[in-house]
Amino acid sequence: MTAILAPEADPYLLPLPELDTPVIPAHLVIARHAHLSSCFGDMVWSLAPLIDNPSTYLFKIDWESCVECFREPLRLIAWTFLNGELRNSFVRERAARMRTRIAPDSAQRTVRAWMLMAHWLEKRGIVTLAACDRAVLHEYGLHLRDAGSGRANVRKQLLAVTRLWAFDQLTARPAGIPRPPWDEDGVDDYLPAETSTGGENAREVLAEETMGPLLIWAIRFVEDLADDILAAHAEARRLHQAAHTQQSTPAGRLALNAYLTQRVAGGDPLPATFHNGKPTLPRAYVAAVTGASLRQVAHACNRLDLSAIVTASPGLCPLDVPVTGRINGRPWRETIDYTEADTLLKHLVTAVFIVCSYLTGARPQEVLGLRAGCCPDPEPGPDGQSGRHVLRVHPEDVAPGPDEEDDEEPHLLIRSHHYKSATDPDTGHYLPGGAERAVPWVAITPVVNAIRVLERFVPDDELLFDAAIHDPSHARHRTGSLGNYAIAVRIEDFVTWVNNEAKTRDLPGETIVPDPHGRIGTARFRRTLAWHIARRPGGLVALAIQYGHMRTVLNTDESGRYGSRSRSGIHAYVDVETALATADTAADLHERMQDGEAISGPAARRAILAAANGPVFQGGLVGLDFVRKHAAARRHLAQDGTVLYDNPHALLLCLYKRDRALCAKDDQHNDAPSLDQCVPGCGNTVRTDQHATWLRRRADDLDRKAAHVPGPLAERRHATATRLRELADEHDRTRFTLRESPT
Repeated sequence: MTAILAPEADPYLLPLPELDTPVIPAHLVIARHAHLSSCFGDMVWSLAPLIDNPSTYLFKIDWESCVECFREPLRLIAWTFLNGELRNSFVRERAARMRTRIAPDSAQRTVRAWMLMAHWLEKRGIVTLAACDRAVLHEYGLHLRDAGSGRANVRKQLLAVTRLWAFDQLTARPAGIPRPPWDEDGVDDYLPAETSTGGENAREVLAEETMGPLLIWAIRFVEDLADDILAAHAEARRLHQAAHTQQSTPAGRLALNAYLTQRVAGGDPLPATFHNGKPTLPRAYVAAVTGASLRQVAHACNRLDLSAIVTASPGLCPLDVPVTGRINGRPWRETIDYTEADTLLKHLVTAVFIVCSYLTGARPQEVLGLRAGCCPDPEPGPDGQSGRHVLRVHPEDVAPGPDEEDDEEPHLLIRSHHYKSATDPDTGHYLPGGAERAVPWVAITPVVNAIRVLERFVPDDELLFDAAIHDPSHARHRTGSLGNYAIAVRIEDFVTWVNNEAKTRDLPGETIVPDPHGRIGTARFRRTLAWHIARRPGGLVALAIQYGHMRTVLNTDESGRYGSRSRSGIHAYVDVETALATADTAADLHERMQDGEAISGPAARRAILAAANGPVFQGGLVGLDFVRKHAAARRHLAQDGTVLYDNPHALLLCLYKRDRALCAKDDQHNDAPSLDQCVPGCGNTVRTDQHATWLRRRADDLDRKAAHVPGPLAERRHATATRLRELADEHDRTRFTLRESPT
């Protein structure tokens, strides 16, 4: 017989807390937030001591918002919830539905759900948890189901009530709430009808007209303008510091008088900055460039009535730094102004976030958690030379089938932490500091350049987006990195600046148009990247081939290079978007063949069946949650020899079958084609009349461009054009329509 432990011997039961008992136990406190610890008797409990994610909010629980009759029992249960653990047997019975310790934001939402239920109970005249019997809980579950919230939100609220019951049993003074009926009988009857999707999966892809120019300008800031911006910001900081440390001296006064007298007498504009829309004299700038003190500048401003002169004729505050950056071949500034140095640096930091977030597929929290040194240079090779980053040539100069195999394209790896669902593998507890990704992110050249920009002024091992560095005016009130909201606002400011610059420079084609689905935000880059990796529209900045290369990286086993054995995260997005893209390709081919278009190629007859059956998958995704959608996508893509891929770069369709694929390496078993490595003569090739037309157009374009380049490059382009026309002619000789195909 198993002995029953006495209450005082039960390790899961906690003693009654005193008013000065800490809300968060010492062994869970994060050191940098220890000073924010609260006591049980406080009306506001800070959860900051549990938070080590640099980009999240410092959550708190405000007991003033809880109805008074339920406040004390809920406070005791909440303290037990934050300090205790659920019994192992309880957690095992509920598998993934219940963890013994959860993230601070989830803990705050859980307690908030208890308070909402308390309000609902009070309105029905129920003032104790003991009076909330099983029938009342059943009624409350139906209320949540019918209140109009989404299915996922209702599930979380029901789970919160289950936690309330579970932790009430572990308190020193149980309130007596019974077991919820949905925990015993199942939750389905208490959930609203399932709709399409939610969460990340419901986010819309950023429009090409928005994403294309946004990425162009972000990369331009990083690669073309960063040197000028960093030099200007350093000089502006130097001037600012000098102005605030310079003492009043006779030499400074004389230099200041000469500086001002010369400009006033000659009618030249005085330096100006704008405050609340009105021009005013930038006293720090004038003090720094003349060697005077701020007191002397203020005295001269009053004595000479400089405010009126500045208002009538405001001038620039040029910094003495060279300007080397260019936009479309022209210098982007004659000089950089003292008043815009901070703004330009803010936009540069925003550009780095855009590049890193979009071209890695990392979640916003993971990007904001990156630290200086996260992307170390590769180890030197046998020749002693360090690895380098190589961009492939522009698509216009690449034939549909390269004559020789491309060299391996070296990249660096980004070591980062993930925070979503980061748990201890042994205990299942939430890890407040996140966990290092088992498989690092792949950093293509623009990402490496972006990280290197911030590493130039962020100390080693510090957060690249540290709020204390990038938002010093609020540094005293913040910890960790800039937050999601701050970055989202900065992105909108970046767009506004870019559009003003494009208008000033008469570059209407580089304007970032508003996205039809609203603000850009920070969380839509992941899905947009997956969409472009899967579909790679040729008109999006010249990175179409890079998208194809990233697909190769994502599909490569980690032991072979730097891909991922895990099919989670961005890989799952790519799978779903690829499956949808192949369905669109099949549906489009089927429709055009019905209209009489002809096809050719070794896989053309198989493509007829694939085109007829492909659209079934796309319709089958409607109404599925993301997990099931991903599973359906994987099943679809695993159908060897029946999935039709579009390759707009090579101007062909690929009906991928592993044993016929010339792009597949001998030591790999790829389940998808390497579309950036198409090889002439592959047995999976399909071309249409439309492809033949495009081949001739590209050939004509290459011939025109050959007239404007040196001889060897011109010969190469003419040779490529000839090969393109030969492929188009071959299509014309072997083409057949749907009616001509054997049954």
